[in-house]
Amino acid sequence: MSISALQRMKMPVIVAASLLAASLMTPCAVAQANRPATPPVPVAPAGGVDPSKLPDIQGIHLGTSPEDALARLKVLYPPKGKDYGVTSMYEKLKESPGTSPWVSALAATINPCAPTSTCGDQTEITFNTPPNKVGAMSIRRGIQFQTGKEPTPDTIKAALVQKYGPNPFVINPNLYGWAYDEEGKPIAPANGKTRIQCAGNVMAAEAGGPSPAAATAAGAIKSNAPLTQADVNDLMRDQCRVGVFVLANVTVIGPAVTTMDIKISENSADTRAVIALQQYLDKLAAGQQQQQLDKAKQQAVPKF
Repeated sequence: MSISALQRMKMPVIVAASLLAASLMTPCAVAQANRPATPPVPVAPAGGVDPSKLPDIQGIHLGTSPEDALARLKVLYPPKGKDYGVTSMYEKLKESPGTSPWVSALAATINPCAPTSTCGDQTEITFNTPPNKVGAMSIRRGIQFQTGKEPTPDTIKAALVQKYGPNPFVINPNLYGWAYDEEGKPIAPANGKTRIQCAGNVMAAEAGGPSPAAATAAGAIKSNAPLTQADVNDLMRDQCRVGVFVLANVTVIGPAVTTMDIKISENSADTRAVIALQQYLDKLAAGQQQQQLDKAKQQAVPKF
């Protein structure tokens, strides 16, 4: 039999087998086959992240330590009555009683127009958890301008462009943003208009207790089992897990801007921090389990 004849005989069998395999593929399998490659966990720049190169709000850069951020906020938001000034919030690791609480968030507010008028200025900062070096992962500032002294949209946009760079992504005339790498260089990622809306989308917990003694327990990615590569892959399919972002949202009434909201975040460092925390907790749990096993082995063997 010739080779061509043999090929003609095999062809229907191969086609039938392929059709059968396709018919047996579940919707989940088809989705997995079409799923894009999982992005890797972002790697920090050589030498670590330099906060001075990253975006800032009022001189407080992403990556800034809680101590430095607190000192700056106390200057910007001096206490004026019980509702103004700076509040610190604290977290701790309940699985590691010897670990000291840390500042997990700062909130500052003031009415800069008091006592003759009313306006508002509030800043919130969220920090990552240990064991990675604790630094600002997300900073948000909201401003309510004084009636009669509101800036124009062009004035606000010019100020933001001067601070965060030219050619912002414009989602609409009142919502625009910027993206950077972890060395502070402006970038234009694919699907940029969607990506910049990841600003402020960090996994570091914002909740915290009012004092070190009343610190709340830090959360983790996963409980009851060690973190696996599959868990990391699922995490990294979220496009907000990589990048440094700025997003500005202004409210325009007539010819003036009445309020403005700015969010900046270091999502890549936040991702590394939550993974490092989970790995630390997994290692801690494994050590405790081994201690229990070693203790059990030391027990006297019962007599039968």
